Parts: sequence; C-alpha cells; structure tokens
Amino acid sequence: MKKPREQQESAENFDQQLEKLRFIVEKLEHGGLTLDESLKLFEEGIALSRMCMETLNHSEGKVEELLATMERIPFSRAEE
Repeated sequence: MKKPREQQESAENFDQQLEKLRFIVEKLEHGGLTLDESLKLFEEGIALSRMCMETLNHSEGKVEELLATMERIPFSRAEE
C-alpha cells in the first residue's frame, strides 16, 4: 500500500503527465510542425498516454480493493 507521500507524488506526477499530454495535443492540432517534429511529439504523446492509463488502471484497482474491504466490515446500529 502506498504511503500518503507516495500517493501525493503519484497524483502530482499524473497531473504533470496529463498537462504535458494536453500541451502536445495542442501543438499537434495547431500545426506548423515538420513531419519529424510531429512524429516525435506523437510518439511522446503515446508514451504519456500509456503512463496515464496505467496510473488510472492502478487507481481503479485500488478503489475496487478498498470498496471490497468496506463490504466485509460489519456495521451495526447502536442499540437505542
């Protein structure tokens, strides 16, 4: 299980990767790049996209794990 500091760093890293991916998309959409520049940016964008998807998939698995743990915790009402 990740420590709070590691979770924060992971979230910041994800946010940075996502921001960089947005920047790449904007540059590619704007145009004016050479074919070589476009291919390099596209390759970098694909790599960033994969990293972001891995982070999201890991996070989804963690949420499912936590929810499954919650289902096993018995809750009872306090007797009135």
